[in-house]
Amino acid sequence: MKTISLLSPGDMGSNIAKFLIDGGYEIISPLDERSKSTKDRANKMGIKNCHTLENAIDNSQLLISILVPSEALGLSEKLARLDSKTKNSILFADLNAIAPNTTIKMENNLKNTKITFVDGGIIGGPPKDTNFPRVYISGSNSYKLAELNNKGMKIIDMGGNIGDASAIKMAYASITKGYSSLLLGAMFLAIKSNNYDLLIKEIESSQPNVFKDLNNLNSIPSKAHRWIGEMYEISKTYEGYELSGSFHEAAATIYEEVSNSLLGKNRPSNNQINFKGKEFFEKLMRG
Repeated sequence: MKTISLLSPGDMGSNIAKFLIDGGYEIISPLDERSKSTKDRANKMGIKNCHTLENAIDNSQLLISILVPSEALGLSEKLARLDSKTKNSILFADLNAIAPNTTIKMENNLKNTKITFVDGGIIGGPPKDTNFPRVYISGSNSYKLAELNNKGMKIIDMGGNIGDASAIKMAYASITKGYSSLLLGAMFLAIKSNNYDLLIKEIESSQPNVFKDLNNLNSIPSKAHRWIGEMYEISKTYEGYELSGSFHEAAATIYEEVSNSLLGKNRPSNNQINFKGKEFFEKLMRG
């Protein structure tokens, strides 16, 4: 493959794209309806605007989807509708944080089209230097992504079935992002019950690792809006395997509260947050 379409060039996608471009691939993306910040990011990384999703399909051999989880299923429906209008056969790698059942629905939407589906899930942050996120992939066509290994991604081919890669992503994120929501909820409770200072003193004394984690949540305001849908997808995953999804439904409400705060709406980067401790958590509770 020579040309790869990317939806969408957010923080993760654009940084992966840069490594792919350095590896000799052309990266295109339909950017006309995207925000100015997304267009600027894409331009900085060398991603070319192909204007429409139809153009993306017809001018690439692979489409990589890294979206807000709530948009993933809708994309497969759009691709299915466009199938009769496009002439190209394309490989579609869905790398979104979604439940296996959602992934299977996507594959079903694309049956009898010219699009070949691969299930995937990203674990880790955006690539930097030689530190790449792990991308778990599954399904009968997962081997077709092997050439992308070590080009901004560490490809781990599980083989197996559609849904397998999504399941491991959901299990992993249920720990990491579920844990962050638990920390936030505990701090909100402590503040509302006027016990924050005493609780922090106790945690610093008896749970030093947790105390350290509480001081490393600065990235949450810029990510909370993306994690709401992901928590619901994790909840659906648990329920799909006959486990309770209640914890992660509650986690979604925590991230909704953060997303609706002034900090959540402004989505500042880590280096723009110059306060910490109680002040930080109080700001996450204010609309």
